[in-house]
Amino acid sequence: MEAKKILATVTVTAVDRPERKMIILRSKSAQDYFSYCAEVGCDWEGQLNSVPERYDNAALITLPQHLIKVGTSATAAGVEVPATYTNSIPEYYEIIDLPPCKMLYFQGVPLEDEQDFREAIGIVFKAIENYKPELYGYSFAYDIAPQFIFGTSKKIGAKMAVPVKCIA
Repeated sequence: MEAKKILATVTVTAVDRPERKMIILRSKSAQDYFSYCAEVGCDWEGQLNSVPERYDNAALITLPQHLIKVGTSATAAGVEVPATYTNSIPEYYEIIDLPPCKMLYFQGVPLEDEQDFREAIGIVFKAIENYKPELYGYSFAYDIAPQFIFGTSKKIGAKMAVPVKCIA
């Protein structure tokens, strides 16, 4: 079998996020995408991506400790919306408030073959693991906002976002 090579280029962009809300669907015990879909189904992506006011695509998120409710895990699905959002949300979903913060967006390269999604996600996870935000005046701040896994697509590759704070 011939081994395929996937480009391991990942770009990092710092983005200021305003005060906002997030529509989320919590899980009771999920720890990753597959266990999340096994628990709540996979309709969440279409439901959240149908919200016209969303800032970005739906994502699997890891909630910081202060946003986890008793009887639920840190894993949820969500989409950010403006702080002024007042429209209805699907049954079993809820809205939480998020303060302004800075996020680092990690973006892989487009995929030649959509079947390479696992490798593409792995490359971005590894980039985050090895990234040294202190070199650029930041530190990871997983306690202030959710971490986002936007998934992968052939057109844009893998994308994730993590909260950071400025360091003196």
